[in-house]
Amino acid sequence: MKLRRWLLTGLIGLIVTSPAGAWEQDDRSNYNNKMALLGVLLEGAKQRAQENGDIETLCLLLSIGTDVTANYVNSAPNNQQINQRLVAMNRDRNMCFSMLEKTALKP
Repeated sequence: MKLRRWLLTGLIGLIVTSPAGAWEQDDRSNYNNKMALLGVLLEGAKQRAQENGDIETLCLLLSIGTDVTANYVNSAPNNQQINQRLVAMNRDRNMCFSMLEKTALKP
């Protein structure tokens, strides 16, 4: 039990103490790594949304991806490819929220 608590505390410590200037250190590599991880999570969320109707998790992950991309755009505003990706991601996120609202309104 103590080991589990220690490991959890260590993990939280790593998450909380991530360098604030991570966007300044090889921005594109950090962005790509984060998006690769989110991509894996999104695939699972898409499958759960189709099989179980879990749209909330899908929307949450789409929102996180949009935020990560927006942060990268702020550090590299001239990157047209990422700017276009952000527009598409905003569209996907908004579509997801619309689907979520429709399912919430069903009796």
